[in-house]
Parts: sequence; structure tokens; C-alpha cells
Amino acid sequence: MKKLLLMLPVLMILGLCLTSCRHPSRKTYRIQLGFTPDEVEVEMGRPYAVRSSKVFEGEETTTTWEYRPPFLSNNDQIVHVIFENGKVVQWGVAGDYQTGSEKTVKEYRPTKPGG
Repeated sequence: MKKLLLMLPVLMILGLCLTSCRHPSRKTYRIQLGFTPDEVEVEMGRPYAVRSSKVFEGEETTTTWEYRPPFLSNNDQIVHVIFENGKVVQWGVAGDYQTGSEKTVKEYRPTKPGG
């Protein structure tokens, strides 16, 4: 029983190391602008959720995929991958581009700004 109690902290640290290595933010270096959703899924795995999707006039589309950290991760950053017309145009942690936050999403326009 004492051995188990002594090994518990070591196992916890090892578990944290293993889960942080699987964190989506560590995989973003594999993504490139212009990737298709299939290519992103090969590099990053399946997304936790499709956060939003919109079809604009003219059949243009915008979709946001969300990747969450694994259970018991010491890093709680959520990674978003944004597609326009089926191609990656942006990715990163919420707030990377100072375009707002998840809490202040405003209503989408029927057309893209400047379009």
C-alpha cells in the first residue's frame, strides 16, 4: 500500500505530461493556410465541436472548428480553426488575433464585411 501511495504522485505527473503532449495547441504547427477540413482532421484529429457555420449570399461559407484540451490537461486553452469556403484562413487560441472573445460574439451579417 505504501508503494502505491509513493507512486501516485509520479503517475499523476506522468499522466499530465502525456495529456499535455496531446493538447491541440501543440499540433497547430502542422496546419497550413488553405488546408481542407479533411487535411486538418488528418493533422489535428476530429474537432470537439463545430462551433459555428454560416452560408452567406453568393454561397460563401464560414465554419469554425473547436478543439479542447484532453481531460486532466494542465493547459485549458481552446483552439479554433476557421474555414472560409472549405479552406483554412485562420487558427489559434481565442484572443490570438484580438478580434473579440468567445463571450462577445455578435450576430453575423448576411454578407461578409467588404464583400
